[in-house]
Amino acid sequence: MKREDGAAKKVLMAVSVASMIDQFNMPNIRLLSELGYEVHVMCNFMEGNTCSDQRIREFRKTLNGMGVVCHQWDCPRSIVPAGKCLRAYRQLWKLTGQERYEWIHCQSPVGGVLARLVMRRRGIRVIYTAHGFHFYRGAPLKNWLLYYPIERLLAYWTDVLITVNKEDYCFAKRKLRASKIYYIPGVGIDTAMFAGLQPQCAGKSARKQFCRKYQIPQDVIVLLSVGELNRGKIIVW
Repeated sequence: MKREDGAAKKVLMAVSVASMIDQFNMPNIRLLSELGYEVHVMCNFMEGNTCSDQRIREFRKTLNGMGVVCHQWDCPRSIVPAGKCLRAYRQLWKLTGQERYEWIHCQSPVGGVLARLVMRRRGIRVIYTAHGFHFYRGAPLKNWLLYYPIERLLAYWTDVLITVNKEDYCFAKRKLRASKIYYIPGVGIDTAMFAGLQPQCAGKSARKQFCRKYQIPQDVIVLLSVGELNRGKIIVW
């Protein structure tokens, strides 16, 4: 992708933390690079990551080796305190004044808000991926009072809104006014893949002991789901 002056067109991926780029967006970066874009990444390499500090250092070296330009962004993962949000806004405003971006892809609630506010003033096209709205059927009333009005307003300044579950997609099509709205399946698995499968090693003593210990029937398929465990996901009974 070339500009009229012959230079490669630049795109910016802005997220709150580097681990989100590492875990979810590397295929996007490779694709953009293959298309000829000069890819810039703006995120917080210092704080808030779900990966270790060593992994983040290695990841940054990987990005540099791919020709990706990295920018530190002190973007918080919460709107409180507001001073951090203001600082992140100013950092993004400064960067977009120095670089000429064709469009920006933003993610994460706070990062998505700040990016769309800046891009509206800059006149830069915006793609926003919502990894699950904070307002949904059964969500607390405070979520609807706080997050829904913000997303409803910012949708007018969103060129492309990408949703990753059907509930968000259907809601966005009805209530939000982004220029274009798409549904791309996010986290999940096609259970039809396992139709007709028979339990393996049913006769082995290890399986029998395991099933007996956890009171699991011998003839069922056992699945293991591994996810991130953090303080926000711990339920205290």
